[in-house]
Amino acid sequence: MELGARIKTRREELEWTQDVLGQKAGISKGFLSDLENGKRGISAEKLLDLARVLGVTLDYLMTGDEAEQPTPKDIEIPSSLAEFASQEGLGFRKVLMLLKMRQQILAHRSANDRSPGDNFDWRKFYESVKGFL
Repeated sequence: MELGARIKTRREELEWTQDVLGQKAGISKGFLSDLENGKRGISAEKLLDLARVLGVTLDYLMTGDEAEQPTPKDIEIPSSLAEFASQEGLGFRKVLMLLKMRQQILAHRSANDRSPGDNFDWRKFYESVKGFL
């Protein structure tokens, strides 16, 4: 099985459309379609983003060795963050870092001072922390 077929198989196991995977990984549906059909290559950085989003290792994507497949972890990315990341062209790694930074800040606040992720100003937050990403 080729790389594109493994990506497609895993995407279908997760019951995700190409749109969903593309949004989570920061790539277009067209690019993903071409990748799954073996018509395009992918950079190492984007491949790593895909592996993380899909909950698999790079070894699995490259070789198909299922012994290297970790237990998938669901990462809930607020829709407002996903939309912001799409507008800014941010890759999964940066989105994940933003989310983790936000979670760390919230962990140090009182329960009354925590706001839901979808009501959060991700653009303002990104501008204040982008030097650390």
